[in-house]
Amino acid sequence: MVDNRPRAYLLQQQDEVGAGRKGLLAALILAQIAVLAFLVSAMLGRNPPSILQFLILLVLAQLFRALNDKIYLPTLATRGDAAVLRFYASTFRPLLTCTIWVALAVLTWLQFGAQVAVVGGLVLVGIGLRTLINLRRATGGLLRWRDIQLMNSLLAFVAQADVEARRGELAAARELQDRAANHPAVRKYPKVLHTIAMQRAAWALVQGDHALAERQFKDAAEYLRKHTDRSALGEALTGLGNLYLAQERYAEARAVMTEALRVAGGKMYRLNRVRIEYNLAVICVQTDDTEAAVSHALEARTLSRQWGAFTVLGNACDVLAGVAAEAGRPDEADTYLAEAAEAYRQDDAGPNSWTRHHLMRAIVFTVRGDEVHALEAYLLMIRLLSEVRAGWGWRDAQAHLTRVMGEQELTAVRLAHARYDRGDDSAVDFLTEVLDLSSRTALRQVLRGGIATDDRADDLQPDLVRLLGEIASYEDAISGQQSAQPGTDQPDDLERKGLVSLAAYERLESLVSIRFRRMFQGTAPPASGAPAGRVPPGSHLLQARLFDDDGSVVITGMWTSPDGVRVPYLHTATDRQASIIRDFIVPAPRGLAADGVEGGAGESVDGAAGALPTAFRAQTSDWEASRHFRRLATAKWDQWSELAALLLPPGLQTILDRSDPDGDVPHLLIVPDPVLWRVPWAVLAVRNDGADRFLADHAILSYLPSLALLDDTAPDVEQQSHGPAAAYLADVDADGIRIEKEALTSAYGDTVEFLPTPEALLSVLRDRGTQSPLRLLALTVHGNGSPGLAHALALTDGTELSAARMLALRFPPLLLINACLSAELDQRQGTDPLGIPTVALCRGAETVLGGLFPLPDGTAANPEYSHATATIVSHLYGLLSAGVPPSIALRRAQRRWRESRPEAPPVLWAGLVALGVDSRVPAGTSGGS
Repeated sequence: MVDNRPRAYLLQQQDEVGAGRKGLLAALILAQIAVLAFLVSAMLGRNPPSILQFLILLVLAQLFRALNDKIYLPTLATRGDAAVLRFYASTFRPLLTCTIWVALAVLTWLQFGAQVAVVGGLVLVGIGLRTLINLRRATGGLLRWRDIQLMNSLLAFVAQADVEARRGELAAARELQDRAANHPAVRKYPKVLHTIAMQRAAWALVQGDHALAERQFKDAAEYLRKHTDRSALGEALTGLGNLYLAQERYAEARAVMTEALRVAGGKMYRLNRVRIEYNLAVICVQTDDTEAAVSHALEARTLSRQWGAFTVLGNACDVLAGVAAEAGRPDEADTYLAEAAEAYRQDDAGPNSWTRHHLMRAIVFTVRGDEVHALEAYLLMIRLLSEVRAGWGWRDAQAHLTRVMGEQELTAVRLAHARYDRGDDSAVDFLTEVLDLSSRTALRQVLRGGIATDDRADDLQPDLVRLLGEIASYEDAISGQQSAQPGTDQPDDLERKGLVSLAAYERLESLVSIRFRRMFQGTAPPASGAPAGRVPPGSHLLQARLFDDDGSVVITGMWTSPDGVRVPYLHTATDRQASIIRDFIVPAPRGLAADGVEGGAGESVDGAAGALPTAFRAQTSDWEASRHFRRLATAKWDQWSELAALLLPPGLQTILDRSDPDGDVPHLLIVPDPVLWRVPWAVLAVRNDGADRFLADHAILSYLPSLALLDDTAPDVEQQSHGPAAAYLADVDADGIRIEKEALTSAYGDTVEFLPTPEALLSVLRDRGTQSPLRLLALTVHGNGSPGLAHALALTDGTELSAARMLALRFPPLLLINACLSAELDQRQGTDPLGIPTVALCRGAETVLGGLFPLPDGTAANPEYSHATATIVSHLYGLLSAGVPPSIALRRAQRRWRESRPEAPPVLWAGLVALGVDSRVPAGTSGGS
């Protein structure tokens, strides 16, 4: 396989020492001792060495110095062979280095005379003192000898981090920078730390972490005011001004940038000077001061041309193009756009600049009425936006970018829909690719390759293995802490372990993103723009995405029929619909969290809720008080009709309404925006009355976390529900476990193995490089709602199994997780949909059945509602053992339970969902009861 690792990680790591490097260090020590012995003997001898010998000694001294820089690290003294390494670190290495130079000085004296040796020594001392003074000024401290040896290579990480950031690889850049900033040799020098902090603040600003950016910019400015460095202070103030600009605090931004110009004066870095002029132009555009905006933009254009700051030149020209287009001067706008494009090409600008440029092109084309070219420009912008999201890694950075650019993407989508409504079929291709880019990830290729047992080891592998081990240790060690009795003397470090573990989950996500996304980027299939070709025969595909348009909810989506016809739709929510969907979005997008809207969670819940079970299979204490629960617990069916009208296209609703719930029904694959993942799609009402009103009655439902899961579907899974089965049942309602255990025994007989302990379960799932021998694994445990790789199942009171830990396991084709929130995914906008089901699907499972919300457990005031989950699952086991495809079996089991309970609220029966592509669902004949 071609090595597509980020270039950043081809640098030597500064915190990893293998056995080979220790051996090389030992050989180096012996060689230096030999050279030292030769030097001493030469000095004590009667005959001075020859010129050739002198040169050889000089080369050897320089070679050993270079090798020391590459091999020696202070952390060596804390790892293995501690006594020897500590002695080498504290005494032998500096003494040996100094002795070599003293010996060379003596040899110079013997060879060339005292005058040459003294003059040369004085010159070297002068150069050394000047260098130390400059280094003290640059670092904020007096560098020690061993730190001087390391600083160059460590600062190379910082420089390489900046290069990676310019390429859009902020995840890799942050990783490199963290390694440098956390090294003991760097942390002792405040000026270096503040320099790195300013870089970190600049990236935090771009990624939307404004609190971190403001704190670090202000700290750096305060330090630099006390330790005069006008250039650096100007840079810190410029960064703070950029932050205020991003927060639309225009008066503060203008004041800080003006102060930066005054403080730095002629010592201001040229790039900061032109950026300030550009930023002042942007401020003037935002405050409708067009004349001043043009003046500042022209000044930025002139200075950037003069100093070769081509990226800022392109930015300034884009601003001038926008002003010209708004003023009705399209030819002038075209001239500026062409100049901007040439400037970006000259500077090899990154995707951030090109994204803004194509956005400006789209705006200019729209002003001119050229919608065709405007859509082309918007598509280029969205493609680059997708690349930038990938480079930034996961989590909040992507959420910020999605929020910032969401308005522009929605503008493009609306323009495309307007053309589609006028009969332009090419708009469908545009809308298809936009949705494809928003929901496609490389997770299938990313995670199926494995982590801890990967033969293609690289420089990230030790960190991955260490973090997985740390997480496993934490998850196994909770039991001793939780079982300790109050008042005992046993130290309780569970909270500390929890903090360490959370940090490990976050770092692991970053490493997985960096390592695998880049490694598989060259082999991952490109987005085709036509997902219909990947849909299993006879299935409908529904993609849906939510936009927050200044507080209004907009749903855009694409319905692809079994014959490949693509139908886009765009719905703007009413206040009532927005209120309903708001109650399922946790956390809600900005602007969607306000209370007081008609139909909100303040609606009264009918008496059915009082008859529900009071126990749930989840590690949560506030479920029954949540708006999510109150929606699901009510029997007011009209809300589900409202939600269906918002989320489903009318044509699909018509097909579903005409289907016979007791006969053949369509198979529907749903790929929702992560924000929409918690919406209970199964209970959308496609009819207004009758017991069979829900989407789960009129269709077989499968959920897909990502379109990528369609690309690598196993072609032959005919026997996935047959063969050996295993079950791990623990720590939920005892009567419920009994019901499930009896059903498993009845369905599978002697072929089912009941695993008694977490260790037995993990032993079955160890990744041994082959497919799991099991065909079915059933887990009945508690779950939590932690995001991403921290998403976990509680195997016992004290042992957890997280999505992170699952990266090193192998799962059977069918995984049934009867646990609350086990079908949960990371829902922040713009993020990869990580969670337990995603990892399982990428680590061997073809279908995962899991809980979308806390599953009811135990007895209820109404006996008909007792043990709802256990009863549904008991029906499910019988169907699966008979060879019924999982998604069909789940639908039948839920409908069988509801037959005698037609008024049961969705919270009792709609929690279990099927994730994955069930290719065994027959085309045109689908799962009648």
